[in-house]
Amino acid sequence: MKKWLTVLLALAICLVPMTAFAIDYPVTTDETLTIWKQLDGSIAEGGYTTSNETPGFLAWEEGTGIHVDIQEYNDSTALVLAVNSATELPDMFMMDPANYNGNVMGMVRDEMLTELTVEMLEENAPDYWAYINQPMYMDLIQQLDSKMYYFAGHLFEPESIYRYWKGFFYRGDILEKVGWEKFPETIDEFYQCLVDLKEAGITTPLVFQGTSELKNMLQYGDISSPFGLVCTGEYQADGVWHFGAYEPEYKDVLAFVHKLYEEGLISVDYLSMEGSVAQSMLCTGEAAVFYGNNSRLNTFKSSVEEGGWLYPGAPLKAEGAERALYHFADPMITMGDSTFISADSKNPELCLQFLNFLYTEKGNLVRNFGVEGQSFEFVDGIPRYTDLITHNPEGHALDGMARSWALINWPGIHADVMNAQRHPEETQVIAYELWSDNDHDKYVVTHTTVLDDLIEEYTSLWVDIDLYINECRAKFISGEMDIEGEFDAYIDHLKTMGMDRVVEIKQTTLDAYNAR
Repeated sequence: MKKWLTVLLALAICLVPMTAFAIDYPVTTDETLTIWKQLDGSIAEGGYTTSNETPGFLAWEEGTGIHVDIQEYNDSTALVLAVNSATELPDMFMMDPANYNGNVMGMVRDEMLTELTVEMLEENAPDYWAYINQPMYMDLIQQLDSKMYYFAGHLFEPESIYRYWKGFFYRGDILEKVGWEKFPETIDEFYQCLVDLKEAGITTPLVFQGTSELKNMLQYGDISSPFGLVCTGEYQADGVWHFGAYEPEYKDVLAFVHKLYEEGLISVDYLSMEGSVAQSMLCTGEAAVFYGNNSRLNTFKSSVEEGGWLYPGAPLKAEGAERALYHFADPMITMGDSTFISADSKNPELCLQFLNFLYTEKGNLVRNFGVEGQSFEFVDGIPRYTDLITHNPEGHALDGMARSWALINWPGIHADVMNAQRHPEETQVIAYELWSDNDHDKYVVTHTTVLDDLIEEYTSLWVDIDLYINECRAKFISGEMDIEGEFDAYIDHLKTMGMDRVVEIKQTTLDAYNAR
């Protein structure tokens, strides 16, 4: 393991290819650009309240010579509301297009965006264009009309294990005490482990990082995979679109989770329990299994009771299977930090020049490591975080410092050499390796929007269907709805609501995507 980590750290930070065009930074301009985005709450752990003040963003401005005013919103709902209600949009806005009615093409339909042509990118974002112009990225960036409308969010390097940053953690010390010398790999082992923990006096064996994480756990396939169901959300198999919560195997998945609920193996308050409460339970030994983010491990380690230790668990798989069908993974390009140049911008070329900087050699370093001599130094030719980031004298968390001094959740290449330093614990490295061993990319639906002429029909159907699926999932789990007696009625009601038509619309979109 240490040898693997040493090899990874020995890799130079990924730099972009040579380009025919080049931007001479810093550019000369008196213009001020504007951008709206959701606040990254983690910068508070670095001592900052707004991105405008962070050293990373100030270094970005200095490197480009372009001043940008940021308007930040506390959550995605407030950001989307601001975008929807604006009489004039800012030059740029950074948001997940899935939160907009109709996704990217919905924004195109509503004439909100500036199309990013190849000519614009070659002249004003040449470093970006040289890097993204390859199938693994263009398959995501190009829309169904084969055009580009956003500057990509952060990109993972090819074969990066750091896409897989969520899964199960176990209190290894507690499992050892109850006789478990290895961590569960199958659903039967997982259930028996939870039962043994409960019988040993663990109040609530399994807890979740947040109020939506049980739903996420199902949608990412962590529980469904052993039952032969890829996930409870959307997936494709050999070009056929599926929705797991509309498949017959979903009944067995619900029955299993209901059993966990009935036997007190998960909390009856899973829909309302805050992550801080779950974390406290894990650290004090009231819980012993946790579903959440790998980046939280460092936070947990400082709070775990004396003698306690945490270890990641592999994605659960069917008995005899080589690996899990599915697991959480970011796409090669994350969508939450997609940056759109609005149709109202009078300076789209300047916007591209500002964003392109993050793909230059200097900008790539700022994006991943921040300011040389302060947040990072070169050691044997490799950029390494300084103690300011890794052992902050004021007690600020590593992740919060990295997000403040660098530009971790902004567009750019999410370099593996940076990720290795943000998550340096051997346990974290093992987690990434374990969680990446699944067939996610075989089944994932990369384009989740629908064809423009079908958006209105799809949306009118899906809003009510999605609400009904969420309501029934909670009722089946709690026992308010009987799985044996009412599951068929649940499927039949989805049919009456137009679920088959939703499947047709999504299949049509998948076919169009595959035929591009």
